[in-house]
Amino acid sequence: MTLFASLPVPLPSVMAALSLLAHVTAVLLLTGMSVRLIANLRFLREARQLARRPPEQLPRVSVLIPARNEAATIEACVTSLMRQRYPDVEVIILDDGSTDGTGQLLDSLQARYPDLKVIHSTDDPPHGWNGKSYACHLLARHATGDWLLFTDADTVHLPYSIHYGLAQAQRLDIDLLSAFPYQRTVTWSERVVVSFIVDFLPRVSVDFRGLWRGTSNNVLANGQYLLARTSSYYAIGGHASIHDALIDDFALARRFRQCAYKVALVDGVSQLQCRMYHSLREVQVGFAKNVLGALTSTYLKRRARWWAPLFAWGYACIFVVPFFNLLLSQFRVLAIIEIAWLLLLRVLAGWSIRRPLSEMLTTPLAAWFVMALGLDSLYRRWRKRSVMWKGRVYPDTGTR
Repeated sequence: MTLFASLPVPLPSVMAALSLLAHVTAVLLLTGMSVRLIANLRFLREARQLARRPPEQLPRVSVLIPARNEAATIEACVTSLMRQRYPDVEVIILDDGSTDGTGQLLDSLQARYPDLKVIHSTDDPPHGWNGKSYACHLLARHATGDWLLFTDADTVHLPYSIHYGLAQAQRLDIDLLSAFPYQRTVTWSERVVVSFIVDFLPRVSVDFRGLWRGTSNNVLANGQYLLARTSSYYAIGGHASIHDALIDDFALARRFRQCAYKVALVDGVSQLQCRMYHSLREVQVGFAKNVLGALTSTYLKRRARWWAPLFAWGYACIFVVPFFNLLLSQFRVLAIIEIAWLLLLRVLAGWSIRRPLSEMLTTPLAAWFVMALGLDSLYRRWRKRSVMWKGRVYPDTGTR
């Protein structure tokens, strides 16, 4: 008698049923992703058209940049912002205890651009504060604009970045506008992973129009470009209201939504570009911080019991099982269809923002990297390990 002879259902029947369920799941999810991508591309195109029209008004805009150990990128960022073709803008930068010469570079830039405001801070954030949120909190206190543009020190802005952002914010009638920059990638790890996570996954999973209308439960933002109406920012409590959030951009957008203010996420490829990471190690640590922050968020904890297993099953059916089925002759045709469908979605999403074809062909590697990153973050969450970022250690906290 074999090991499986006493089972009520033969093992081959169970495997066949699971395979059928995986194919059905993959087809349903790929269909949903296709519909979502088409709708999102349409919304992003409409928002880009709004950006080309002049803003209804030209209020004062304060550009706020927290900078911690950004000597390699800060000059290009500041130069691009000081050359904005917008009539009423102030640029304020906070040197957040940098040890790589960022502070000295900012002083030299201030001598070159007298209108540039530089703040030097050597204090650690108060207990319980995320370092970036505290830096943004300090920056906002020095701002005089009717709108606040929070942006990262590793971004480079095109001349009409503020103009386009404000035009979209005004015509969409919103209080917080976030934008996807063009992601510059150089090393192989950047090319494989960055655009897949930052560009592709949101476009096939999040309802951008629903986010703008307030009908979508998923709220997200990109901290590389956050344009907030000043009065609304202070009405929600500013960064003090999300002081302990590890993923501060998501938390800020969620806070705006909780307080009944309107949020939108748009395509910022024509506004700015960014190189987030420079090596495999930076890619791993940077995205691991975000995944771990999401796993520890209060928002996700409320859904974890039912959401996590469903998400894992769906992710595997799209990004893992079809490639495994290529090895099995009886499922090979279906697997080829599913893989081709997935790659077609990646090509459509990438083509709309001028991504290179080589990135799109690495979709399986990117998906498996994200899966490994998620498993590693689950392990870290289970062991209650802290997160280190920019030389600071953060306890087990999340995005609220």
